[in-house]
Amino acid sequence: MTLHQMQKLQIIWVILGLSYNVVSYWRLTEGKSQLAPTSPVAGAIFMAICGVVILAGLIGAQRISKFIIPVLTLFLIYSGVFLHINAYWENTNLPDYASKLSWFAAILINIYGAATLILGSWLAFRPFPGK
Repeated sequence: MTLHQMQKLQIIWVILGLSYNVVSYWRLTEGKSQLAPTSPVAGAIFMAICGVVILAGLIGAQRISKFIIPVLTLFLIYSGVFLHINAYWENTNLPDYASKLSWFAAILINIYGAATLILGSWLAFRPFPGK
């Protein structure tokens, strides 16, 4: 797999994450609870930043992508995976989530994102990563 192909998979993660946050925000505007305790606006801003960095890499600014993606990956693993899993450890009823499905979806989306970001970073640092 090439770095370019991996970046396309990363864009899918950005779309999934943005969609999750848009639905969460929409629920708030309808007077319902948000999908997760994370602010949907803050989540969407993070996803947009990731999207811009990934797109920069796709259009050729590999150095930007190469050095910023690992930092974003660490943030994602902590806030997007660990904190959601930790919420279950603290209270299996998950009172801050709209449902167990919304909790599970947040984790799945972010594990997919972390995996693609980690693999993309590995491909970017290979001697000849290709396009």
